[in-house]
Amino acid sequence: MVPENKIYDYLIIGQGLAGSLLAWRLINEGKSVCVLDDGHASSSSMVAAGVINPLAGKRFNHSPHVHVWLEAVGATYTQLSRLAKQPFLQWVDMLRLFREKDQHRYYERLSGQENIQDLFGSVFAPGHPPQPVAAPLGGFVQKRTGYVRIPSLLAFLADWLKARQALEIASVDSEDISVDDHGVRYGRLRAGGIIFCDGYRSMKNPWFGYLPFAPDKGEILTLQARPGSGQLPDMIINAATWLLPVDNGAFRLGSTHNHRIQDNQPAAEGVQALLEGMSRLLDHPELLTLEKSEAGVRPATSDRQPFLGTHPAHPQLHIFNGFGAHGSLTIPWYSQQMTAFLLEGKTLPENADIKRFAWR
Repeated sequence: MVPENKIYDYLIIGQGLAGSLLAWRLINEGKSVCVLDDGHASSSSMVAAGVINPLAGKRFNHSPHVHVWLEAVGATYTQLSRLAKQPFLQWVDMLRLFREKDQHRYYERLSGQENIQDLFGSVFAPGHPPQPVAAPLGGFVQKRTGYVRIPSLLAFLADWLKARQALEIASVDSEDISVDDHGVRYGRLRAGGIIFCDGYRSMKNPWFGYLPFAPDKGEILTLQARPGSGQLPDMIINAATWLLPVDNGAFRLGSTHNHRIQDNQPAAEGVQALLEGMSRLLDHPELLTLEKSEAGVRPATSDRQPFLGTHPAHPQLHIFNGFGAHGSLTIPWYSQQMTAFLLEGKTLPENADIKRFAWR
């Protein structure tokens, strides 16, 4: 239970990866914070596999921020792992399987660029992959990839926040938030400002609903290797559908994209699409059995860039949201930028600053 009659520096709505890392940074900078969360009832973070992949899509697109993202990934998750005395970040190479002949050309062009050479490993010929997978068009080994154990990380940070009386379980309705010249109020809680980190639910927020969210529902499956199974990959396999080996013979398989439906229930057609994708990935898909299917709604955006900043008319209201499918990779760095913006008045990255939608 958080203390009565305390005026916080910030209320943070949402204890997903975005809200958790931002709260952790602000508290470490001496700010008083109270995080409000609905017990992860609507959190896509708890479903996400936490894949770290700096080369997106079939063209292996990369951001100019890719190396600062990766630097922040290593520093942030390593620091938290030491604090918790448990590993949250696992680096694992990724096998990128070519799905189209043009992708070999993309590889040749990009792998020769000095600024991103460290992301590209060796190429392999059709039918000769270094893992037991189907690779009729060949592919390459991608470097600086891995995954974050997000549920374990969020559980640790929830305990860390509770120990500081900085977490309250509540399903927040924006209609119950009042704003005045002195700050914000939610029930008995008062603060100088509020930061919305509540994923796609910010679409219905009366202050930030103008931002062009493009929510993206995705199914993800948990699979288990049959006892005594060999001939299964120990790298991440990616050919649109991806397969991630995790702990104790378990695998995560993902993920679908649906911009029409916004619920957390896995759809039969999504599950089937993933299983069919797996059958194209592996030489022996029968060695894996389905254990669990889950779904979450990613807070994606129309321009595929996150939403950071302060409301144009209400300086007490802020947003840190819209990380889509790449939050594990991007949130560590963007949470540094958001903290510097809030506490020092530093300029936000232009691609992420919500001022880009000022015309709305």
